[in-house]
Amino acid sequence: AIYHYEQAGHERYCATNLNNLAMLSYKLGRHSEAHEHLDRARKILSRLKDAGLLAQVDETRARVLLGEGRCREAMRVISGAVNTLEGGGEQGLLADALALKAIVQARLGEDDLSVRNFQRAINMAESAGSLTNAGFAALALIEEHGREGLSDVEVYHAYRRADRLLTKTQDAEDIARLRGCARIVMRRLFGAPVGDKDFFLHAAVKAYEGRLIEQALKEERGLLTRAAKRLGLTHQALSSILKGRHKKLLPKRTPAASRKR
Repeated sequence: AIYHYEQAGHERYCATNLNNLAMLSYKLGRHSEAHEHLDRARKILSRLKDAGLLAQVDETRARVLLGEGRCREAMRVISGAVNTLEGGGEQGLLADALALKAIVQARLGEDDLSVRNFQRAINMAESAGSLTNAGFAALALIEEHGREGLSDVEVYHAYRRADRLLTKTQDAEDIARLRGCARIVMRRLFGAPVGDKDFFLHAAVKAYEGRLIEQALKEERGLLTRAAKRLGLTHQALSSILKGRHKKLLPKRTPAASRKR
């Protein structure tokens, strides 16, 4: 197809198919071939000054770089693609790029930024009617942060949302990802059974403690003193536990108001 598009002078179609070919090469692990196809596509689109398609080519490039473990380079490329797509009207394409950026941020340890971009990508894709892509973003959120980055409630709701968005999928790979994420959620909510190679008493107790504290904070709308009373603790004791063992729950509390002297 690429050959015939070239012969017919349909350069944009040629570049689009080169991008598709690069994605297939990436999925087969042929990273050097993928880069060659992307170089050809970028050369054509740069000459045509087509910023939108260039951004899509850059998104594919970022995927290839991420597959090679070159996360810093992937971040530079996908950030440029996101900036370009934010200036256009293609919300579905922007959502996909944001989800990829969130994955790269997760690999670089930028967890807070990553989670925010995942949430933004899911909401944007769903609003644009791209339900499948929204579901993929929700799965990626669980895969990257479900084991420890999200709270138990957050990981549970992320899975329910992914399951709802992908309810009609018949693709074996999608179903396998859903099952994998279900295992992550079950492990988070119920922990490893006693005797399992991954079972550690202190970790299990800490996880259970975190769930109780999160529940108390939710029921008391983040008011630390009232949550502490519900748990049978003092304000100071609960504050110390949050700062020491459950820092990820700190945003759940209402900021302390300054007292008048």
